[in-house]
Amino acid sequence: NLQFLLQPARLEKALEQLDTDNSGEVDVDEWEEAIYRGLAKRVEQLQAEQERRMRAAAAADEEFSAEFLTMARAVFDMIDKDQSGTLTKKEIVDAVANDKEVITFLNDCGNPNLQYLLVPARLEAALEALDTDRSGEIDAMEWEAAIETALKAKLEQRRVEREQAQSANRAEIEAFTAEFLNAARECFLMIDKDNSGTLTKTEIVHSVSSDKSVKDFLQNCGEPNLQFLLVPARLEASLDALDTSKDGELDMDEWEEAIKRGLAKRVSQLQDEQERRAKAAAAENAAFSAEFLGAARRVFAMIDVDNSGTLTKEEIKKSVKSDKEVIDFLKDCGEENLQFLLEPKRLDRALNALDTSQDGEIDADEWEAAIYRGLEKRTADLKAEQERRAKAAAAADEEFSAEFLSAARKVFEMIDVDNSGTLTKQEIITAVKENKEVKMFLANCGNENLQYLLVPSRLNHALSVLDKDGDDEIDANEWEDAIAKALQKKLEQRRAMREANAEAFRKEIEEFTANFLNAAREAFALIDKDDSGSLSKTEIVRAVREDRPVIDFLRNCGEENLQFLLQPARLKKALEVLDEDGSGEIDVEE
Repeated sequence: NLQFLLQPARLEKALEQLDTDNSGEVDVDEWEEAIYRGLAKRVEQLQAEQERRMRAAAAADEEFSAEFLTMARAVFDMIDKDQSGTLTKKEIVDAVANDKEVITFLNDCGNPNLQYLLVPARLEAALEALDTDRSGEIDAMEWEAAIETALKAKLEQRRVEREQAQSANRAEIEAFTAEFLNAARECFLMIDKDNSGTLTKTEIVHSVSSDKSVKDFLQNCGEPNLQFLLVPARLEASLDALDTSKDGELDMDEWEEAIKRGLAKRVSQLQDEQERRAKAAAAENAAFSAEFLGAARRVFAMIDVDNSGTLTKEEIKKSVKSDKEVIDFLKDCGEENLQFLLEPKRLDRALNALDTSQDGEIDADEWEAAIYRGLEKRTADLKAEQERRAKAAAAADEEFSAEFLSAARKVFEMIDVDNSGTLTKQEIITAVKENKEVKMFLANCGNENLQYLLVPSRLNHALSVLDKDGDDEIDANEWEDAIAKALQKKLEQRRAMREANAEAFRKEIEEFTANFLNAAREAFALIDKDDSGSLSKTEIVRAVREDRPVIDFLRNCGEENLQFLLQPARLKKALEVLDEDGSGEIDVEE
């Protein structure tokens, strides 16, 4: 009743229900009673959703645990080449150098000591921690104990990620529900031209033929009978099903009942999509983390040319000048102090920040700590990109679905030349021979039985499958069922294509980011002629007049104040904005 206050056609009735003392007004007690009814309903919905989530989480964790333990035991066997039942240092070193499956599992297994088996500088300490009986080898019991710790960590990580995802999913569903109900009420008002509070057949026919907003809502509303209002051949049957009072019109109550069914279906679809997205994101994140950590550990080994297990300033300076793989990784690693190792003017400060023990070198622990900060930043960036892709995909799929269903219904009408509401074999044969639009739609529709209508040798079989009631014609219900299957397949194809392209898009963004940051640092160095580590107005003015790489970079850098350095009339103001500490120069941090 509180929701019905938003609907002019239901306002009076809602007020009557809320005004229990019939005073003509809703007092605070009556308001509170209504609010507590609303709260009870929302809490009940939340509890049902929590129970559903808990059951799903328990089942998913059980499946994950079984797969994790199976993989962990398989990895033990892969390392244990002599099948002695224990792992020697030599076997471990060989496996983590050569066995991709072992490396992939250990990279993200959740137990630091198992992960450190991949880091030469930390191998001895990790083996000592794992070898609890000090036998010099890792036996099956010690491995299982480490795996148990790893599994606990992974399950806790999954719990935290689930809670974060659930909060986001709940907000998404609430926003969708509010938007859907608002659109449904606006749709009712658009159709109800005489503001009578009921929808006549004449009003519906007029709206579904002329009002794009009404058509767009109905096409994707999730309630078949509302969707069939768009199909002339099904209009009468749909109206009859929706008009439960049999008074020949749809009143607000009947409309709302249909809308509730549609909303329930759309929310269920959204929940399925959220689960699918979460699985895809988890797989993408796991693959990215494994690749990132593997690259980080390779880079440490490349810099550590004397194999001392620590990185000296000289080793770092040499690598960031000459080793492309080191340079490429650091450019886009996500940890600013590691990135600053590429900038001579910031190198000492970056080393000081990374060298937490202040012994003048970066040891494996300090490197790993920085790498995990970088991974956290990169994973957060990846999550934001996944969310952006998901929103764009949802909008694109909704638009595609509306266009597909509209085209399907148009094709039905093109084939149904006698407007009987059913398609005869002869009508189909004629259409697939003569009507180019019909042929084009069927050829690409995604339902093989509809596609087989184009193949004379398969026509009879396709018709027998589509004609579920066996009356030798395809009625509107049978056509819509086939179209629904076709749409589902098309949407699955679109999802698969997006997932296949996601890795390529991510690589493209990474490459662009690395090149952009490299160009930015080169531009700074080109402007800073005196190598002071800051840019004076004189240096900037000269560079933006004479230095082509500087000009080209600033033109397309995306930051307006940097771009304004190219415009004499705006240069002074731009410098003031960029010079945050008011020193009169732009330092490397600014």
